[in-house]
Amino acid sequence: MMMLRSRAACSILVALSMLAAVLAACRGNDEAERAENQLEQPPSAIANNGVHESGASEGKKPEDYSGTITLWGWDHNYYETTFAAFQKKYPHIKLEVTNVAARDYLQKLQTTLVSGGELPDLLVGEMDWRGRAFQLDIWENLEAAPYHFDRNLIFGYLPALNSKPNGEIVTIEQSVSPAALAYRRDLAKEYFGTDDPEELEAMFPTWDAIIEKGKEVRQKSGGKVFMFASTGELYNLFVGQNHSALLQNGELDVTGRVKDALMSIIRMRDAGIVDRLQLWSPQWNASIARGHHIFYAAANWSPQSNIKPNDPAGSGRWGLMMPPGGPFSWGGTAFGINKDSKNKQLAWAFIEWLLLTKEGAEISKTFNYIIPLKSVYEDAGFVSAVDPYFGGQDVGRFWMERAVPNLKLPTISEYDSLLTASAKVALNVLNADPEATLEDVLPKILGEVQAKMPDLKVN
Repeated sequence: MMMLRSRAACSILVALSMLAAVLAACRGNDEAERAENQLEQPPSAIANNGVHESGASEGKKPEDYSGTITLWGWDHNYYETTFAAFQKKYPHIKLEVTNVAARDYLQKLQTTLVSGGELPDLLVGEMDWRGRAFQLDIWENLEAAPYHFDRNLIFGYLPALNSKPNGEIVTIEQSVSPAALAYRRDLAKEYFGTDDPEELEAMFPTWDAIIEKGKEVRQKSGGKVFMFASTGELYNLFVGQNHSALLQNGELDVTGRVKDALMSIIRMRDAGIVDRLQLWSPQWNASIARGHHIFYAAANWSPQSNIKPNDPAGSGRWGLMMPPGGPFSWGGTAFGINKDSKNKQLAWAFIEWLLLTKEGAEISKTFNYIIPLKSVYEDAGFVSAVDPYFGGQDVGRFWMERAVPNLKLPTISEYDSLLTASAKVALNVLNADPEATLEDVLPKILGEVQAKMPDLKVN
């Protein structure tokens, strides 16, 4: 039975998922004195075509594992649902969750370390701040014995997102997070004459085309309908399409990361095609059902996390399409193991089962989570996910055949979250002041980042 202690508010993640792989050997003699439930060998064995079958370690059955593993996290429903399925195979392993909001997680890690407190067995890393978290000496190397995780099994862009600065992979992605555009089919039909995603992509090959059509929409609707609801979505989209790393040769290339995104946002603001709603605000959530905004930046987790809950009567009136410039990555959380955990064996059993086996893939798919194991997607039947809510569109094939293979991401760094905070301030200025220019906000971002990092050169 799962034990839960509430602490802070949960955020939400979503998506599709599948199966996987990882094998290991025995822990060395220097670990022999560890408690019985510490990792001696991982409960996995290689099956056909690179997929692992959970619980097949040498002579040890899933029911032989027992104990409690701890986790700090923010997705109550995900933990409860996945662990209940896990316990059908590992009935004697329990999970104790302390709810910690994503925005508070890194601070809690740091204060706990300073105070000499105990960290949980399972660690998580949110994309925005995991670069800073990876600087902490708390992570197990999952490529080392006894885990022997093989990076060749996952998509090529992922190792850089799950590695410490020394190159060691220390986390495995819960779900890859491809993103594109969700759109209102009813509004597209009314203002563009079609709701077919391929026809819309042909109609909007560039952002200039979107801007020009957006002006027409504003005129036809009497100023009521916008192409986009918030500059926050656009920032995530444009920065996500930028593959230039923030940290380069020991310097922070802030201008290279945000200048083009800010310029594009200002052009769209000045054209009057983007509303001034704040991303994630109650007003933004409510806008999804109102029908005054045609496009929303959307990751694979967005339909279940944002769109469907906020537009429960919207079945059939949504679609997915590629934006100009192609797909981007938005968000993402990964699991790792505390290197000082006394329950490493149990922690690895859960990670391995959830993210690297077919059973885990099946339960992950109910959340639309897309695990990183490439071999899963060789099964076209498993990839397919026709969604009546999205007008019968096969959203599974959209993400896996059109988005994931074309994703490119910059290398993460410990400074990424600092830039994000400063960029949010700049977006607020652009929203509040219709006369604000790039020259008004970019120097402020540079100054704020430089003040936070006085020992680094900030460009």
